[in-house]
Amino acid sequence: MEGRVIKMAYARPKKMKIHPPSSQPKPITFNLYVENLPYEARSKDLKELFDSEDYNVVTAEIVFQNNLRRSTYGFVGFKTKTEAEAALSASHRKLLMGRRIRVACGKQFVKVPKTESLELGDKSTELNSSVEEVNTVVKCR
Repeated sequence: MEGRVIKMAYARPKKMKIHPPSSQPKPITFNLYVENLPYEARSKDLKELFDSEDYNVVTAEIVFQNNLRRSTYGFVGFKTKTEAEAALSASHRKLLMGRRIRVACGKQFVKVPKTESLELGDKSTELNSSVEEVNTVVKCR
């Protein structure tokens, strides 16, 4: 191009970062879907509602929509299946801030944490990182 030298090089692939394994594995949780929540409700309110019944609540979250307005549904995670089933039967149609909530099993009732494993290739020294997720199908009532 008009006597100029153009130098070209191929793009190199990104190097994959290897994260050290966490000291404690994430627990398996049993999730319940909670709907018809009041707009003013926060995750802590949802957690307190189920904690008041002496259930071992691991997680409680309310889902946000794209416009950052709170939705009227959320999820509550329990440590054991029996606690989740007991909370399901005891909390359905209960009042939270003046609204009757509806509780059901979440689509992914059993949530198994992702595990990372590293394998060495046969002839190369590169590490291949793969993530596996175990999907366990559990019937909930």
